[in-house]
Amino acid sequence: MNDFFTYATLGTLAGTITATTLIVQFIKDLKPFKQIPTRLLVLIVSFTIILITSLITKQFSIKNIPLYLINSLLATTSAIGSWHSITDIKNGKQT
Repeated sequence: MNDFFTYATLGTLAGTITATTLIVQFIKDLKPFKQIPTRLLVLIVSFTIILITSLITKQFSIKNIPLYLINSLLATTSAIGSWHSITDIKNGKQT
């Protein structure tokens, strides 16, 4: 079980980025999410992961909501950038 996600790993930037990328790639073509622009969907997913992780680990605080948003923006741009890098390599483009 050491190779799976834990709340501790989800609480890291790398964990949030990885989980966000996986979740978005899985749900973005599903009917309820298809109308949402992908970048906005990535932001919503990353913010939700950060929020739920802080709630479950009992570190949630109302005063930290702006920090959760800033952290989700960081995770969003990193997830989008990493996905573009992966797909560029897959398509033979050099970045």
